Amino acid sequence: MTTFEYEIEIAAPVERVFAFDSAPENWPRTMSGLRDFEVLSETETGAEMRATYKLLGIATEMELELTVVEPNAEIAVAIDGDGMRGETRNRYVASGDGTRILHRTEYEMGDSLRDRLLEPVARRYNERQLRAHLENTRDLIEAEIEAETATPA
Repeated sequence: MTTFEYEIEIAAPVERVFAFDSAPENWPRTMSGLRDFEVLSETETGAEMRATYKLLGIATEMELELTVVEPNAEIAVAIDGDGMRGETRNRYVASGDGTRILHRTEYEMGDSLRDRLLEPVARRYNERQLRAHLENTRDLIEAEIEAETATPA
């Protein structure tokens, strides 16, 4: 089992960060590896999605299930795909005037020869993708706030 843990500070209130990150339609904006992203169903406590994840040029079909564990506090995303299965959890904690996201992803590659050969390279690639996702989330939210508060010249 591979585990990644990251923290990132975002200069925005918890409610704003949670609303952005728990809206699946924002994920393709922050995760460059997601393709053909489709929300299949949504409820007040989550959503089911289908997507293609590009891993080193190899397309992996996957199903994702978002669960709001606690509003404005935690989400979980179960990932089930060809050759990869796991879970991501984001916790949202007030930090001064902003928000700290505590991110944890655990996943395992499949048992096929291809999956076993890809695993060491996939680990590094996924680590970069997950870090970039959090940084992109921060950058987009902070840019939106800056645009909203900018004074016209």
